[in-house]
Amino acid sequence: MNTYTALYPILTIVTGALLIILLEVFLKKEKKDYLGFIAVLFLLASGAECIKFWNKGFSYFEGTLLLDKFALFFFLIMILTVIFITLISLKYLSLQHTDHGEYYGLLLFALSGMMIMVSSRDFLVIFLGLEVLSMASYALAGLKRDDERSSEAAIKYFLLGSFASAFLVFGIALLYGAVFSTDISTIMNFFHVETNFSLMALTGMAFIIIGFGFKIAVVPFHMWTPDVYQGSPTPVTAFFSVGPKAAGFAVLMRIFFPFWKEAVNSEIFFHILWILSVLTMVVGNLVALRQKNVKRILAYSSIAHAGYILVAILAGDNSGLLFYLTVYLFMNIGAFSAVIALSRKGKEFLELEDYSGIGFRYPWIGATFTVFLFSLAGFPPTGGFLAKFYIFSSAVHKGLVPLVIIGVLASLISVFYYLRIVIYMYMREPTRNVVIFSYNPALFLVLFLCLYGVLMLGIFPGNILLYIKQAVAPLAF
Repeated sequence: MNTYTALYPILTIVTGALLIILLEVFLKKEKKDYLGFIAVLFLLASGAECIKFWNKGFSYFEGTLLLDKFALFFFLIMILTVIFITLISLKYLSLQHTDHGEYYGLLLFALSGMMIMVSSRDFLVIFLGLEVLSMASYALAGLKRDDERSSEAAIKYFLLGSFASAFLVFGIALLYGAVFSTDISTIMNFFHVETNFSLMALTGMAFIIIGFGFKIAVVPFHMWTPDVYQGSPTPVTAFFSVGPKAAGFAVLMRIFFPFWKEAVNSEIFFHILWILSVLTMVVGNLVALRQKNVKRILAYSSIAHAGYILVAILAGDNSGLLFYLTVYLFMNIGAFSAVIALSRKGKEFLELEDYSGIGFRYPWIGATFTVFLFSLAGFPPTGGFLAKFYIFSSAVHKGLVPLVIIGVLASLISVFYYLRIVIYMYMREPTRNVVIFSYNPALFLVLFLCLYGVLMLGIFPGNILLYIKQAVAPLAF
């Protein structure tokens, strides 16, 4: 149904962002937390609209913007992500002297960009959504104005992001030149029926992969990730590790899942993505072994997980991919929340030596962090184990045994650096006086919810899988 109602979830988020930026002018510095609560209210309102529209099938702009179940599922993942990020930011911003009211508005603007990306079938509209996300992200990365690393992170993200956007625009232009359309369905139909080797179309699609490869941080387009993750405020790092990655994979799913079965030239892209997946899993995990900073460890971990998710694209396992992203939301934000919990006014504890003995001094933080690390490594009975199991088993059924073997070996490598953090927390004597700010109810609520999500998705995944199967149904060509 073509109706203006399809815009309600996005318009709710944009309205909230504009209101927050307007109110920021009038609120005193010590009352900036109120803006966070306003952001949560608008996020909940948008989430309620997504649930209400689940079975409606709304669209707008002549079908260019789709509010199908696939888009709505990603909307809910992204809204939940930003709710968690907002809650863990409430005390953090004041403790680290970065309590700028526009922060929550920028988060909502970034969310609106991601929502535009995942709900569109037109490359030009997707690009507009990507730029909205990118502009807000560059500002968020440089939020610590007095910190040289934060400024460096923002500059690197801006320069490399602009470079990736140029590839994406050029790819869209080449596809338009070959197909005379920017609509994804029309372009995929061209690949389905075109029997001649179209160099322009193939080159355009390759540039599209490069552009989105930057956003999801796959090797060799990952160079920005460690420095940006380390320099950005930790809640922003948590957002970067989940939100843009989910949006990028949502677009790749819209492009490739209807493409593999019948496309004449699909083998070319299959091998490209196969190589990218292997490089991402291997390089991400190997380089993480050398890191001493926890945020950099989690950055390379995020790169490696992008490689695992690419296995799902190659295997055509759209349900497994969505389940992986759902689990990834809980375990990754949970891990960064535990890192944020180990901070005090003007100080964050981010080096491995800082974590010596933490498991006994702050048992609640140590125990939850351990569970999230086990889930990231893929230990049962956590959601991380089931997520990898679904993807790898699906790849085996599709005959991708060498890729699965490489993925399992890469995952075994990751066990070392995840468990190294646990060893520091429980098997090393404290070498530094780590005193943290312990009163943070919103942060501990997020830790509990993420812990609950990781364990429930590992033990009782049936309910979420039911909704995931409904969400991926619109991808059928």
